Amino acid sequence: MLSHSSDISTAPAIIQKTTDRDYYDQAVSVGDIPSFVDLISFYVADWAQDRAHWFGNRTDVRVLELGAGSCAVSFLLSREPWICEIVAGDISAARVDQFRPFVSDLIGGDPAKIRFDEIDMNERLPFPNHHFDLVVMDSALHHSRAIWTTLSEVHRVLRPRGYFVAQREHYLAPLTSRLKMKRMLRSDEVRNGVSENAFLKEQYDYYLRAHGFEPRFRPVYPGPLFRSLFFLNGLAFAKYNLLARRANSAPRPL
Repeated sequence: MLSHSSDISTAPAIIQKTTDRDYYDQAVSVGDIPSFVDLISFYVADWAQDRAHWFGNRTDVRVLELGAGSCAVSFLLSREPWICEIVAGDISAARVDQFRPFVSDLIGGDPAKIRFDEIDMNERLPFPNHHFDLVVMDSALHHSRAIWTTLSEVHRVLRPRGYFVAQREHYLAPLTSRLKMKRMLRSDEVRNGVSENAFLKEQYDYYLRAHGFEPRFRPVYPGPLFRSLFFLNGLAFAKYNLLARRANSAPRPL
């Protein structure tokens, strides 16, 4: 039987576990959007020449952004003439609806190219095989509860020789991995039962190759501090843009 004594209020609070969708529906905070958009723009600009090389002679490129959140990447990519359609998918439609008016005002772009959908990356994606030329995720892949399912589905919906890009991912670095994992345990997401992960670069490489991708990791240095400490990238911190091409061979079945 539960006690109803007067000192029950002194007991530690029990965090109610929620689904990822419930958490992001309730945890909407616009914050400092201009600085946030500037950071995302920096990462997107880093692989601009790659996009021009991949798609520069086309006008029919289809893009899927998974874990879109603010949809900043979608608005930035909508400026580019070779892209005709973008699906911005996120587990929380409420979060997208809260952010996108502010982000659209800052970035501009061509909103007519963008469709906003509520999509769970942990489930089968609601698209036919080989539908997209590019799938992009911004600080999102590490939130997957089932990274094998997520990457298998990304491979399925990409056209042969299509591209997958994951920027601002959570990496573990050998010298600081224990500290980062401790910080994650104290994060609001983990305390609320939300999926929050971090992986070594070698683990990302393994997961991608196991699912039929040819990955490469390009160092990026967002700000003067990281640029000055570039020689510690991969040791004390890990900052990369992950660019992967869908190989011709099919991944092993799950």
